[in-house]
Amino acid sequence: MRPSRRGFTLIELLVGGAVGSVVLLGISLTFISQARQYQTHASRRAIQSNARQAMSFMSRHIRSAGYGVDPDRTVLAYDSFNASDPNSPSQPGFPDAVVVHSRDLLFRRDVDSASSNRLVVTAPIPLLQRGQILLVLCRNNGNITTTQHHAFVTVSQKVENSTEILLDTTDPTAAPNAPTAMPGRLFHEQALLDGNGCYDKAQIVKINRAAFYVAAFDEPGSPNVRTPYLMMHQGLDLDEDGTIGPSDAVPVAEGIEQLQVAYILNSLGTTIPRVLGVNESTTADHYGEQWQTMIPPQMVGPDRRIPQWYTLVLNDLEKPAREEDSPVNIRQLRITVVSRSSNPDPQHQGDNLMLAHEGEAIGTTVPWRQLENLSVTGVAANAGDFTPQGGGFYRVILRESITPKNIQLNSQFIATTQDGG
Repeated sequence: MRPSRRGFTLIELLVGGAVGSVVLLGISLTFISQARQYQTHASRRAIQSNARQAMSFMSRHIRSAGYGVDPDRTVLAYDSFNASDPNSPSQPGFPDAVVVHSRDLLFRRDVDSASSNRLVVTAPIPLLQRGQILLVLCRNNGNITTTQHHAFVTVSQKVENSTEILLDTTDPTAAPNAPTAMPGRLFHEQALLDGNGCYDKAQIVKINRAAFYVAAFDEPGSPNVRTPYLMMHQGLDLDEDGTIGPSDAVPVAEGIEQLQVAYILNSLGTTIPRVLGVNESTTADHYGEQWQTMIPPQMVGPDRRIPQWYTLVLNDLEKPAREEDSPVNIRQLRITVVSRSSNPDPQHQGDNLMLAHEGEAIGTTVPWRQLENLSVTGVAANAGDFTPQGGGFYRVILRESITPKNIQLNSQFIATTQDGG
């Protein structure tokens, strides 16, 4: 007897196909979900890495700020800085900018002769870029309260394997006051070199500048997509185009959407420390180099005005000049950065870091203390590149308080190293 051969019926095939389709659909959805989660986590990791990179880089420079530099020009504050508008740089809603200075540990040269437009040193210098800040120090330091024994000057032309350094002769009143330009009036003291014989046998050291700010750039091939970067400007003509401007800045970290800086000042006794940049704005008198003019001077000699931070002790209750409103009294810089993802996620609304502080409404003076005095109300349209809310972007916020201990310098000094670089 022949065995019967029975195949699949149409219904069985349909049911099997349906079950298989459901299984494949489930596998596909699981794969898509896992892929999306991986992308989300990868994006989160990337923005956290960018934030840490930005904070670490700034922290390293801020901690060394003030070494060998007069305290009144160690830190310059620029609140709400619009790097793309040099005519009106301070605009609400934009990130802050901060500039710090410190002495180079590896450079020193002896001076043969000095004048307001030229320095001649004893040994050739391999390289100095245009815009480099130099500190000229007299050897007979003497009494700092009676005579000027040091001067900050700026190099006007690139130096390569030469003993001659040409100085920028820009009048201090005409020097720029911006993080994206050449060093300002505080570093144009070249006039002090004329008629003072001590500078003919002096010593020069380099002063390094680091200006941090945030700027947005168009993505190549995508004119409607702009990516923010944390930038650093050293005040040097790095591209050697004859001008010192935004094109000489270098990117530090991608996706840094906001930089907010608060300045915690010293206080006397049990007085609550003042925090500029939160409860009080750093615009007006505190903006940039204007802050330096707030230091109370002390009359010494017939024609000299010596800042009191050279002669007074920090926290001296009888002579509290160092407790006045000046950058000399900065106890800490509180740095807050917001990092966002490189590309928006069309299925994500976008993280919102402008949540209202408890008891406050969005748009009040302090929307959220973690973002200091940043507000998104009443700002220019182009400030939207730096508004940390919506847009489909993932975001992370990172904060650190940094103490620039070198800011307590109370006298200039000549390095004890025997040779310079």
